[in-house]
Amino acid sequence: MSRKPANTDSIADFITDWQRERPDLDPWPLGIFGRTSRIYAHFLRRADSWLSPLGLSWETFSLIAALRRSGKPYELNPTELQRQSLLTSGAMTNRIDRVEALGLVERRPDTADRRGVIVRLTPAGRALADKAIAVHFSKAAEILGALNAREREQLDQLLAKLLKSLETTPPAATEPRGAGKGFR
Repeated sequence: MSRKPANTDSIADFITDWQRERPDLDPWPLGIFGRTSRIYAHFLRRADSWLSPLGLSWETFSLIAALRRSGKPYELNPTELQRQSLLTSGAMTNRIDRVEALGLVERRPDTADRRGVIVRLTPAGRALADKAIAVHFSKAAEILGALNAREREQLDQLLAKLLKSLETTPPAATEPRGAGKGFR
């Protein structure tokens, strides 16, 4: 038995519940963060479905796409690769190992740092990245087809403004450990 009217989304239920349970609080932030979190989860599942036929997961795609986007010679050190990809820093070495085992990247000694390595896209990796990026952009555009051009531009500008504010403002010293892992 669903309480949700046909014209609402799953987060609307959360907001209604909190308004009922805690009328002293305004749950408006949940609308924004809850929806962006759910949208991202849906996006990742769909991205995996269109990347899978190419032999890629979201993680392997993000890694080779970051190298491809970096320009010739399509190489980055692991720290920069993490920053340039849409991946978290955890287990980056394992991710690089998996992509290297697929023959999509190779490790080379970093001439600027004897202890470091450079991860370089192989020719096969570049060809697959180019193919996957074309599919990815097309499918992502389909998802955003629910919005008209003006709405997409407005949403993009608003999200850019919010992201810039988060990237340029240090987190509060009292931010709880694990913050940002969910919003309920």
